[in-house]
Amino acid sequence: TIDMLYLSHADTQRLDIRMSDVVPAIEEAFHRVGNGQAVVAPRVRVLHPPLDKNSMGKGRPWVRDLRIIPGAIEEIGYGVRLGASLRRQAGGGMLMFFDWQTMEISALISDHLVHAVRSTAPCGVMAKYLALEYASTLALIGSGRLARWAAEAVCAVRPIRELRVWSPTPAHRLECVEYLQGRLGSSIKVRAVENSEAAIRGAEIVTTATKSLEPVMQGEWLSAGCTVLCNTPEEVDQETFLRGKIVTTYNDGILTHVPPYHSLVELVEAGKLSEADFSTELGDIVAGKTPGRESQGQIIVGLNPAYGILDAATADFVYRRARKMGIGTELEA
Repeated sequence: TIDMLYLSHADTQRLDIRMSDVVPAIEEAFHRVGNGQAVVAPRVRVLHPPLDKNSMGKGRPWVRDLRIIPGAIEEIGYGVRLGASLRRQAGGGMLMFFDWQTMEISALISDHLVHAVRSTAPCGVMAKYLALEYASTLALIGSGRLARWAAEAVCAVRPIRELRVWSPTPAHRLECVEYLQGRLGSSIKVRAVENSEAAIRGAEIVTTATKSLEPVMQGEWLSAGCTVLCNTPEEVDQETFLRGKIVTTYNDGILTHVPPYHSLVELVEAGKLSEADFSTELGDIVAGKTPGRESQGQIIVGLNPAYGILDAATADFVYRRARKMGIGTELEA
């Protein structure tokens, strides 16, 4: 028999995960990516109703969505995320982790909490390698699960003192402010603002994590030296892409992404940008193979598409933490 650890949603809550612990693990994963010690396959997305053959899914017209995301990191293991949603609302998901040495299943992890962690931990790595070292003002556009973890990831690596929160629903904004203030402590002033422009103007880092199907920002609002960290593909406008150096966690996941980074795709189709303009990958920067920020005034746009490396690295982190804390249920696989 094979011993497999099962972690329920309640178990993952008991792990008391902090981005200050997760971000270094994800950073190490990107270092291995940059050194050629990782492999992924493209995300499989099974949609219903199915897309037209010529459609990339702009506007997310489907009702049901099943996603399979695999990745492997040498000496760490294989991770596979299986997730589903109905009408763009949160559905169900599981994260499977396979031992590198034996290829046996080590863990089966509820993905509700962990998904938000793995999706936004790269914001911490990007902020560390791309943002101004003294960056102290963070604009957070969005107030849901991903937005909250993304803000914590940035605060784990940069000396943030002011965090401005905007999302369309005032009650959600205020709830997010209260949550983040308690989570991050009194050294950071967390406050709600009335619109996204008020959040972004003058901010040294901008993090977006929304359900919006259209851009939530305008590039003209960005200050010199700003770093924009984008967690869903529809959020950034064309002006932002034209003003900034584009860095991705996973280049192959950009032009083939469903739904599309439509502002970027439209610029490429119009001949205003080429694929060479977004050929810089975070792993190469972390591994020291290519430069990140090249000047204090440079605007940088970090894109964070679905990427199986994150599932492998996060599953390993969660599994090790659960074993250390004695959390979870042993199953026979």
